[in-house]
Amino acid sequence: MKTKIMIVILTIALLVTIRLPGQDTIDYRTVFPSGISVGYGHGLYSVKDEYVSEEKYSGNLPYLNVEWVRFHNNNGYRLEFEYRNSNSIKNNNISAEAKQFALNQDFFYPVGSFSLFSKSIYVFLGPSLQYFYYDINYNFVQPGTFIVPKSFGNMGSLGINTEFIYQINRKLGIDGFLRSNLISVSNKLIDEEVHNESSPGLLTVFTATKLDFDFSIYYYFINRISICLGYKFDFSRINKWNPYIAASDNVIISLKYKF
Repeated sequence: MKTKIMIVILTIALLVTIRLPGQDTIDYRTVFPSGISVGYGHGLYSVKDEYVSEEKYSGNLPYLNVEWVRFHNNNGYRLEFEYRNSNSIKNNNISAEAKQFALNQDFFYPVGSFSLFSKSIYVFLGPSLQYFYYDINYNFVQPGTFIVPKSFGNMGSLGINTEFIYQINRKLGIDGFLRSNLISVSNKLIDEEVHNESSPGLLTVFTATKLDFDFSIYYYFINRISICLGYKFDFSRINKWNPYIAASDNVIISLKYKF
């Protein structure tokens, strides 16, 4: 089922490369919300790394991001840093500290626009680069040792992103964003006595997945400053060696200064 979902998502992302009907003469720099922003969110998080345990750990995981976006002529780019950390992830009475961060660089190009309720939705598409890291420290000791179980892993990925911007008026708009890796160099702690293959490895999206989906509403209450309320879903998976899978959703509020 997860593989089928990924195929559908990637197919949709690729389909928007078809030239859509719209205004070819528009200056997309006036549409794309370029600037610098800081956001904070809170939401649910669940994770399972079978290197240590086959049990799922879950809890609340705060979210912080800093983003810099710039649009030049007919293309733009984004630099983004994301960070999550919590020591209250639990499975029954056993707790763990979970940490993850990502450094993203997205490039995007306008591919057209289409109308919805007499307003235009502008579509952007481009490649992405991403580095993702996680580690989990479990608060129990292995029998006969004083070692605290720990797992960690990382992914360096080449992927694709697409973004939809719906301008309701000069101050109010809606932004939808989707990013997925396509191929990754992935590495994680594994049981070398069980697995003959070494880590790291070159893996496709069907084996190592990093998916981000954002949906937000922004409002410019001052000329160059906007406030944004959004929802973010994050999914990461390395389905090789000792499998790892994690998902989180966050409600995020952010402030942006427009260049």
